[in-house]
Amino acid sequence: MSQEDVEVVRTAFEAFERGDLEGVLRLCHENVVVTQDAELVELLGISRQQVGHAGVLDAFAVWPEQWDDFSLEVRTTTDLGIYVMATTLNSGRGKDSGVRVEMPFTFLFSVRAGKITEWLIFMREEEALEAARLEN
Repeated sequence: MSQEDVEVVRTAFEAFERGDLEGVLRLCHENVVVTQDAELVELLGISRQQVGHAGVLDAFAVWPEQWDDFSLEVRTTTDLGIYVMATTLNSGRGKDSGVRVEMPFTFLFSVRAGKITEWLIFMREEEALEAARLEN
């Protein structure tokens, strides 16, 4: 990875925060693979992987279905070699419960030729770091 790859990831998050999903998709390869945390798959009854731009949109759609006032704050973006890691704090109010929740998430991104090709989602930073170590 390089500083340019870190910037691709930062720019994708900035587009998401603005609600510019087309801007996010422009930064994703047409065959990008999004892999959800196994715990989320079980908890939310979603598919483990989504593929392509339609898959990215499917992955994004999970959150508005669960939360009111959803927001995502990027805490860090780090070059880990093969991946760019982003740590975030996601927050919102449960649609059914009305309870305010804050949850940290960690993402690993592979970037090739200025496009995100792989997007891994983890509920725990330690799991993301372990996955990155296994690939390096």
